Amino acid sequence: MVTVTEPLAQPLEAIARCELYRLLADPVRVRLLGLAAAEELAVGELAELLREGQPKISRHAAALREAGILLARRQGTWTLLRLDPRATTDPVVDDAVRAGQRACAADGTLARIEDVLAARDAETREFFARGGRPLRSGPPSELAAYLAALAPLLPHRRLAVDAGTGDGALLEVLSPVFDRVVALDRASAQLQLAAERMRRRSLENIELVCGEIDGPEVIRAVAGALGIDPPEGGEPLSGGADVVFAARVLHHAPQPAKAMRALVELARPAAPAHADDALRARGGAVCVLDYETHNDPTLREQEADIWLGFSPTDLRRLAEDAGLCGVEIRRLPSAWQGEGPDRHLVWQLLVGWRGARAPAHSPEQTRGHHDC
Repeated sequence: MVTVTEPLAQPLEAIARCELYRLLADPVRVRLLGLAAAEELAVGELAELLREGQPKISRHAAALREAGILLARRQGTWTLLRLDPRATTDPVVDDAVRAGQRACAADGTLARIEDVLAARDAETREFFARGGRPLRSGPPSELAAYLAALAPLLPHRRLAVDAGTGDGALLEVLSPVFDRVVALDRASAQLQLAAERMRRRSLENIELVCGEIDGPEVIRAVAGALGIDPPEGGEPLSGGADVVFAARVLHHAPQPAKAMRALVELARPAAPAHADDALRARGGAVCVLDYETHNDPTLREQEADIWLGFSPTDLRRLAEDAGLCGVEIRRLPSAWQGEGPDRHLVWQLLVGWRGARAPAHSPEQTRGHHDC
């Protein structure tokens, strides 16, 4: 932990002028001030530069700190010293600093500061030259910190929905990025695992919901996270999530088309487009991670899969029929697929954006069409 030590003494104006002259009459103190004005240096580094014993430098530094001329900062076992810029408003102090810098420049001491700073870095350079820490496979344990740094760069991160969260693995990615997360699963046993993960990883902005994707519990949770009234009488949500994730969920759905429509309904609808608009704002995104079509029936026994994946064409059709626009599908590298029983399959990621909701009772809405 870094602590900052303020000047210990009375301000310069309270010091008798003769006392200030006496304090600055010592040539070692004057040279110390010259170095401290050039760079924040540790007591040991100053002792090395001035070729004096460390106890002597500590005593000189203490006197200058008490006079309010030096500032000290603790860094572990180090005490770092620097000139208080306010002190140079006193012409006597300013003259002493300049005299110290001239003296240190003349004998080469000022130039040796670069060597002292390089020595600070030597141990670190040597450590990483040896290879540093051993390489660990998989995401870094500090991934959440990196994601939190990226979060402010994303324009829409008010709410994310993790549909079929399971043991909550995706929550470690979503929680640092989004302000709120609604994580749902229809198995309470899975939600207990997710809750334990949240506790261990200090994920505090998540609401766990037990229910179906289109269930009333989920709709209420999303409305509550947005601060809006839940819909009544079968009406759709007036808002929605910025991003809805369904990671390896669709192949478990008895009716994939119905599940896709439910995912889209949880996303924020786009603003209604006007005829003269060249561009329109996108609605919330829907991200579906699932398998390409495969022929491994053992996953039905091991993982309770219903469907043996989806062709990209079929997956796109499901998404567009459900009201997604700008659909993109890409294959993922096998190195990203973990160590589970499905690691040998081809994984694909679909991303699309919800279009504007069609006017109520229009023929388009009756057919399930959304304006894209």
